Amino acid sequence: MHHSPNTAPFRRAKRMMTAAGLVLALGAILGGCSGTTHVRGYIADPDIVEALQPGVDNRDSVIASMGRPSVVSAFDDNTWYYISKIDDQWAFFQPKIKKQRILALNFNKLGAMEGIKTYTKADARHVEPVGDKTPTRGKELNFWQQIFSNIGRFSGAPGGAQSPGR
Repeated sequence: MHHSPNTAPFRRAKRMMTAAGLVLALGAILGGCSGTTHVRGYIADPDIVEALQPGVDNRDSVIASMGRPSVVSAFDDNTWYYISKIDDQWAFFQPKIKKQRILALNFNKLGAMEGIKTYTKADARHVEPVGDKTPTRGKELNFWQQIFSNIGRFSGAPGGAQSPGR
């Protein structure tokens, strides 16, 4: 089979168009995975935070000016936290924290504000959990015991009650 010398430019053009199409398709796919910025939590107005005064403000005045806290301390209800975070995420990867701010307000037992502290991303500490398993009580079952252990335990009566005679 003999090729005409004029078909070579057409084959070359076809390969270039195919390559260009692949580049465009790849660009469209990657463009669909563009990054997003997420703003989460309470973004405190600096003027409002600046106006808070320990010894003057109390729980009610703080709620009136800033709203309810993001979190109340788990150990006592005298520390309130207003938490905000801005992060960037690209496609399905883990988000990267750009900015984080935690405003901690301390109150005394009577509800008067005693102090304000601000924590940023620079104050964060990485904590490694100890171990990868939580021990549980009870007996360990093999595969077959797990499959067949509930046969006959329930009668099918409403409310889980067993039928008479059992």
